Amino acid sequence: SPLQHYSSGQTTNIDISNWSTATARTTTQLMNPSPVIASIFKNLQTPRPLMDPRFRRLWLGSNLIAVSTWIERIAIGWLVLEITNSILLATLAFAVRNMPSMLLGPIGGALADSFPRHRVIALTTTVRACTNLWIGLIALGATPTIWLILLLAAVGGATRTAELPATQAMISDIVGMRETPRAIGLHQFGVRAIGLIGSLGGGLAIEKSGSSTAFFLGAGFLLAGAFTILTITSTQPTASRPNHIWRETLTGVRLILSSKIVVAILLVTLLTEMFAFSYHALLPAVADQVLNAGATALGVLTFSAGIGALVGLGTMVLIGPRLTSIKVLVAVIACFGSLLIGLGSISSMERALPLIVGIGVSASLFDTITLALVQKHVPYEMRGRALGGWVWAVGFGWIGAVTLGLIGEVFGVATALSTGGVITLSVATITTLCLPKITQSKTAREK
Repeated sequence: SPLQHYSSGQTTNIDISNWSTATARTTTQLMNPSPVIASIFKNLQTPRPLMDPRFRRLWLGSNLIAVSTWIERIAIGWLVLEITNSILLATLAFAVRNMPSMLLGPIGGALADSFPRHRVIALTTTVRACTNLWIGLIALGATPTIWLILLLAAVGGATRTAELPATQAMISDIVGMRETPRAIGLHQFGVRAIGLIGSLGGGLAIEKSGSSTAFFLGAGFLLAGAFTILTITSTQPTASRPNHIWRETLTGVRLILSSKIVVAILLVTLLTEMFAFSYHALLPAVADQVLNAGATALGVLTFSAGIGALVGLGTMVLIGPRLTSIKVLVAVIACFGSLLIGLGSISSMERALPLIVGIGVSASLFDTITLALVQKHVPYEMRGRALGGWVWAVGFGWIGAVTLGLIGEVFGVATALSTGGVITLSVATITTLCLPKITQSKTAREK
């Protein structure tokens, strides 16, 4: 029977029978939540980039390559530290992988724009697999040659100057510019997630079987990734002049220099890569000399950074377009620097792990935002060359790694980490002060 409700002189009829039915239905759902949860998952949609089989294949191939990349990152530093017991040489081993980007970054971007990107990725990855096999064989010898290990690491790093811009440009070839931030987040999420296996597996392989086993495993994953990506149909328009690489390179350089906002993004990338991302080069010394642990602990630290990276990339997948701005980038840089200062002040694994996770979040957000911003502010057909500029900026990271390694050698690892954090915070502060000019140049260009 209806019940009359009096409010402000008005009468409203409430059907008690309907209300009772609704209440009973709600109570039943609360007591048995499975249908509700099933309904939520049913309504969740697969991210649009993953609906394209070409993106899924690129995603799979990149994941296989990523396993090797993370194994290399651990194995090369540990092998050199094991042979020489020198923090400086261990950081130099990390640094030489990025040195070639200073010279070859723009050329690698031109190659990515001038030839089928899937073939560029497959060829460069195969060359890197060969360098891994060679380093593994050297590690098996009684007296490993340091200079040859460093040279091979540099050759492997040189291949990435073309692989990285080709991969990132291929993502937007497949999904279009509107979905590019989300697609980059999905791509990097998979790369980081599978990289956790590489970091832990690499640490365990070194602990149980030596560094050579880690390099052999890395070579196998690289070859599998190269084959997977080679099966993707080319997605880019045929370049008008694929043989004039130097001309295409110079065109890309002029394009970058003509855009103040692209120059600003690359400069910030250069400095952050030098003094924030160089923490990777110090992790072997952190595990060995600060935490007094072994290669397994190094794997755990790298694993924790990977967990943080997944959190950051998951955020990009959900709300990527909203995060693609200079202001958000500055905030990420400030957090990165603060966490590095904190890491330089601890001496236990329990306190280090949360900071490493936060550093992983900052690092992944920084990479994804800068990759999306660089492509956003250049003509569509020039994306490979603009990304080559990004690779060039990243290539300066070795200078920071060697500098912080030298500081660690003389004053200790904690001082090196804190120095990197302070400089990174300074980059965020200066960028904030210059933000009005950067924004005005962007607005003028858009008009």
